[in-house]
Amino acid sequence: MSDFEKKLERLEQAYVSFMRQLGPKLSEDTELGLTGPQFYILHLLSKKEKFMVTEIASEMGVRPSAITVMVERLHKNGLVIRDRDENDRRVVFIQLTDKGYEILQKAKQKRFQTISNYLKHLESEELESLVQIYEKLARIANSIDNLD
Repeated sequence: MSDFEKKLERLEQAYVSFMRQLGPKLSEDTELGLTGPQFYILHLLSKKEKFMVTEIASEMGVRPSAITVMVERLHKNGLVIRDRDENDRRVVFIQLTDKGYEILQKAKQKRFQTISNYLKHLESEELESLVQIYEKLARIANSIDNLD
């Protein structure tokens, strides 16, 4: 096994161990009733006025039918509104409601608190390195995805 493969194996083991602890805390926010994907949809909707279901599906890498199910739950809870395009009734726009924005802000605050409980144990330089590495990986992932 090469040195690179050994490091990759260590990284995978550390990642799995960390996510085993962190993942459940982030994936289901029982107090606010949001799943991880629902949180991400609200987060996306906070970035611009409205999205088409197909845009959300593309952003999340899932089928529009999966988004429709999640959006239905968010709609029932008053967190989003659905609006059909007047010119093309097949097109559905999704918008964040004021209540949805409030819940999103509370969920973000809770997530930041959860993550900070782990990251506060890092030295300032370690945290800065971690941020830089993730930013670099995001740039690499975006450039590779744009090549496909």
